[in-house]
Amino acid sequence: MHQPIKYTYDYYTNSILFGNKKGNNSAAMINSLPSHLLVNVLARVASSSFTDLINSKLCCKDFRREAEEECILEQVSIMGFPVNQWLKSEEVSLFLNRCVEGGNPEALYRQGMVEYFSSMRMESGLEKLRRASEKGHAEASYVYGIILVCMGGQSSIEGLKLLNAMKSGSTSQSTRFAIFQECRKRIEAVIRSMWINNHLTGRQSRSCCHENTSRLKETWDGRHEVEDDASCEACKWDREVSLFCDMLH
Repeated sequence: MHQPIKYTYDYYTNSILFGNKKGNNSAAMINSLPSHLLVNVLARVASSSFTDLINSKLCCKDFRREAEEECILEQVSIMGFPVNQWLKSEEVSLFLNRCVEGGNPEALYRQGMVEYFSSMRMESGLEKLRRASEKGHAEASYVYGIILVCMGGQSSIEGLKLLNAMKSGSTSQSTRFAIFQECRKRIEAVIRSMWINNHLTGRQSRSCCHENTSRLKETWDGRHEVEDDASCEACKWDREVSLFCDMLH
């Protein structure tokens, strides 16, 4: 059976060490390796650190050429780019737009947020959030689901299915609640760096007439978090919509 190639990249010697057995490693210059292997190496580097990808591109022209492949742009980590830098820097904006075109989930999510809530290009923004959600991006799934719920009708049903799917792997109510709470924190960090023009003010009215039984609890560091003890499913989703809309104001 064909054995997969095992390799490690050495930045200091500008070489890749590879071999299938211990003690049988040899060094090979990058330009001696096939293109698909270089792309594979760069994709792994890009997924963990944008800085390391840039450093790799500086190593040699082969890495610089292969780093432009769409599959690498799809996987590159852009967590280090604040949204406001995306909006203000033309150079950063051009790079991140290429990531959007390449289908990068984080880039699709951020651009979708900017378009839907700031630039008022809601149809385009919603489409990008949908694409990011389909790629498994948690924050995009949450925001996209909440927007669909706000639309009402059949869209609301689809939104609830998406939100329920996010917590389907959880075994307890507290775990499910923690998933959304952490998701909201990350979303709020993005929202705070944007100028919000769309506050979802036209959202559907409450889907349940029960009294809201959520309450605030103080954490060890003095912050306040919402504690949910609602038993009605409609009340829980109505609360999620309200919590998200509150972040937009």
